[in-house]
Amino acid sequence: MSLLQQSPAVPAPPPVTRRPLPSWPIDVLLWGFPVYWLLGLTPFMVILMAAVMGVLLVVRRGLTIVPGIAPWLAFVTWAVPCALMLDSGLRLVGYAQRTSNYLAIAVILLYVVNAREHLTTRRIIGGLTLLWVTVIAGGYAGMLFPTGRLTTPVGLLLPESITGNEYVRDLVFPPLAEVQKPWGATEAYIRPSAPFPYTNGWGSAMALLTPVALAQILLARSTMLRVFLVLCLAAAVAPAVATLNRGLLLGVALSVGYVAVRLALRGRVAPFLALVAAMGAAGAAALSGGLLERLSERADYGSTDDRGTLYQETFDRTLNSPLLGYGAPRPSELLDISVGTQGQFWMVMFSFGFVGLGLFVWFLAGAVLRTWRAPATWRLWLHSSLLTACTLIFFYGLDTMQLLTVALLAAVLLRDPAATRPRRVPA
Repeated sequence: MSLLQQSPAVPAPPPVTRRPLPSWPIDVLLWGFPVYWLLGLTPFMVILMAAVMGVLLVVRRGLTIVPGIAPWLAFVTWAVPCALMLDSGLRLVGYAQRTSNYLAIAVILLYVVNAREHLTTRRIIGGLTLLWVTVIAGGYAGMLFPTGRLTTPVGLLLPESITGNEYVRDLVFPPLAEVQKPWGATEAYIRPSAPFPYTNGWGSAMALLTPVALAQILLARSTMLRVFLVLCLAAAVAPAVATLNRGLLLGVALSVGYVAVRLALRGRVAPFLALVAAMGAAGAAALSGGLLERLSERADYGSTDDRGTLYQETFDRTLNSPLLGYGAPRPSELLDISVGTQGQFWMVMFSFGFVGLGLFVWFLAGAVLRTWRAPATWRLWLHSSLLTACTLIFFYGLDTMQLLTVALLAAVLLRDPAATRPRRVPA
């Protein structure tokens, strides 16, 4: 008999179980949007709920980070030292608000990735679809009451010294439409904007959210819901035409055309033909309704040449501060407008330098490339929205809700192995 005895096996420690994160913080942001818009909380709600999500992440302990999110975290980190380039207290306020939103988006990205148990993809798509319906309803409000302006409790609580600023007033007392009469125009243009302060915000939101609504139509289990969403899609045409928003038309056309080509490459002939027919019908309706003539007429009074001049000045002045930029937009030396506006791409370049711009584009373009597979058609629609965002940033700013939409779509697709591209594994 051996004198050596085997020691009893030490039982392995039980696996650490972490409590699933709740879905209600994202539900509040999406399903509660009409309520807090009426209250005037839209500029602050994303930051407030991101703070709640941050606390929940800390209390839960343990964090999962999927590939594709790190560039945004690096972008937010890089934005911090750019504050050294600010030259006034007023620009510090604007910088603080933008950077707080960027930090909030970083927290939301991490939260969505780590809350997949309760925060399902269907739940997020449903919330974004409700936001889309709200935007359509706001468009009709702007058409019916073009000179109306929302009076909110938050706006009434703020002192007049703050609400006297035109930008702040538009945030807390948002107008329902922009009424513009450029010099030389025979009549004013009534361009719906609600539930956003400006028409370009309405157009960019519709361009990003319409593919999400189409994905919801494919996922809907209820026939009544599908019929309702199709009717909403038809109803969206009137306010979309009234905005005369070229970026909206470009974004939707890009998304539909992209999905049609991808379906054709997959051999999905029937959906491809349906999309081609829909695009042809929409084009015929635009021609018969005089939309192209109205767009051309407005372009004659527009600022296309001024935009080109502004973009060139933005690039030239960024060369003088290529690393940290200037922290915030500044008045143009050539035009009566601020450099670093008229497009998210140019704002990031001027405010955070070429390094910040590279990280921002890396996140957005990287999300598109990583989720290239998108095997299901509804995932393909979500993927097309990210591709549209890559185009819109050259013309429009991505405000709080638009950035939230992009972040939610990127997180949903990046966390899903079925939607991301396969990795190469060495032999």
